[in-house]
Amino acid sequence: MCKTAGLRSLFASALAGVLCAFAVPAAAQYPAATATQPWRVVLIRSWDALYPINTIREEAMRRALTDNAPRVIEIYPEDFDPLRFSQDIETEYVALLRRKYRALKIDLVIASGPEPLEFAARYRDDLWPGAPIVFNGVIDGTLDKWTRPPRTTGVTMAFDFEGALKVGLQLVPTAKKVYFVAGNSPFDEEHLAVALHQAARIETLPEKHYLVGLTTGETVERLAHVEPDSLVMYVTMLRDGSGRISGPGAENMRRVAAGSAAPVLSAIQTQFGRGPLGGSSARIDLHGAAAGRLAREILEGGDPDAIPILAQPDPSCELDWNGLRRWHIPSRNVPGNCAIVNRPVSPLEAYLWPLVGLLAIILLQSGLLWSLALQSARRRRAETELAARRAELTQVGRLSMVGALTASIAHEINQPMGAILSNAEAASMMLEQGTLDTAKLREILADIRDENLRASEVIRGLRKMAARTEWNPVALEVNTEVAEALRHVAFEAARRGVKLLPSFDAAVPGIQGDSVQLQQVVINLVVNAIEAVAGLLEEAREVRVETHGRRDGAEIVVSDRGPGIAPEVAERLFDAMFTTKNDGMGFGLSIARAIVEMHRGKITFEPNVPRGAVFRVHLPAIGT
Repeated sequence: MCKTAGLRSLFASALAGVLCAFAVPAAAQYPAATATQPWRVVLIRSWDALYPINTIREEAMRRALTDNAPRVIEIYPEDFDPLRFSQDIETEYVALLRRKYRALKIDLVIASGPEPLEFAARYRDDLWPGAPIVFNGVIDGTLDKWTRPPRTTGVTMAFDFEGALKVGLQLVPTAKKVYFVAGNSPFDEEHLAVALHQAARIETLPEKHYLVGLTTGETVERLAHVEPDSLVMYVTMLRDGSGRISGPGAENMRRVAAGSAAPVLSAIQTQFGRGPLGGSSARIDLHGAAAGRLAREILEGGDPDAIPILAQPDPSCELDWNGLRRWHIPSRNVPGNCAIVNRPVSPLEAYLWPLVGLLAIILLQSGLLWSLALQSARRRRAETELAARRAELTQVGRLSMVGALTASIAHEINQPMGAILSNAEAASMMLEQGTLDTAKLREILADIRDENLRASEVIRGLRKMAARTEWNPVALEVNTEVAEALRHVAFEAARRGVKLLPSFDAAVPGIQGDSVQLQQVVINLVVNAIEAVAGLLEEAREVRVETHGRRDGAEIVVSDRGPGIAPEVAERLFDAMFTTKNDGMGFGLSIARAIVEMHRGKITFEPNVPRGAVFRVHLPAIGT
């Protein structure tokens, strides 16, 4: 009855394999089939395919085998389960496979595990003639007495029981005993033999004790009372003493680790993270990838007999931070080559780089603000110095022009003063003659008051020009300011017999500036021109003053027909303290240039034709 049920299950498994091979030939992830014949691969697996060690290894192997393959690869999985089914049905199982693959040419057989390897070696020539064999999932060291069949190669898997025990002895250097835990299936017995063989190579191994073939509950009960300074080496427990087989996701390891009073070690990577302290093992995914690359190499023409059998990859140490805490193992005992997983991240570690970035931003912003503050302070200091120099420049310029303006001002004051004197004398004469009536007296007094006010305006203008005041630009009419400046120098021009020839453009735009300073520039240029032509013949003693409206501003032109200015002198014409006059101080033109530039303008010189000099002052219009 048991055989019948087993045979039905075997046929069902085979049928599922056939359906899987045709329904899901791993073609979904490959390019569409071409005229090139696909590679057909039989994959023999042992036990349940959903064991983590099987799923992780096979997924990595399939990926390495099929990624960027030059052909479509069809994979035919076959599950081999000697643990739950006796070998009595092997003949029927082989017959079924013979019928199944009778019409298919198999290019490669992959055996995942020791039992599939034995099965493939026995029946390869019968079921899949000519197909090479690539194996994986076989523990390193179990093939020492094995005769390698022809056209067979593979990679072994390093279950590093020796390395795990050495790590445990470093973690618990006072350990006096080590307990080996294993089930009673052939699979468990084989792994226990490997563990004991590797343990024998450790000279300082503590006293060995065995918890083998017990039920899971009995094992947990025994481990709950072991000495805390012992070590527990959990091998495998595929089947316990009650005959219960542990399927995928079984809680054996979790229960053993949770109930053990001593640290639990393992040499199988897929058991890490289920409660043990850790150990030393090869990564299962890297082992599967190595097998997939080897299988691909064989499909692409590699000679399996020329490829050595090696353990891939090398084992590595991994410890669980929770286990270190639970079994009170100090961090100083942890070997330097062990990776610690599940370590809680400290706030400093979690936010170190964000904090560094934030600090860098704060420092950068602080530096920027400090730089801006320094720049602002320098700018304010420069503006203060500029304002002081501008005031000094204005003062010096005004004082330098006082001499030129004195004659004109004296003339202006002399006329109202003379009028006042004449009115006073007239009133005196009328009094002596008795002809002064009230109406005439009021008229004479009104004339005296008007002339006095006129003299006061002249004096006030002088004080305004000589006073030290800040520059406050206002809207100005260029023609009005030039005309006012000419009025100031009219007396000086008349005294020297020089004609002033003004010409005002009605389309001159308004500008922004200071009235007194702008007049000062015009007076300076006109006085220089008057002095330049004063010694010439009468018909040549002329100074032209013109205003012009330009596209972007106003232009004032002062020209004469004097002796002109030599080219070497023209280069230094606007330098401070440079003069060609015997009684000059060299401030006039430098002050004029400073004032024009303060108005955002430009002053230039050019020779007149056929002789003489031309000075042009360009001032920007309001709003430009």
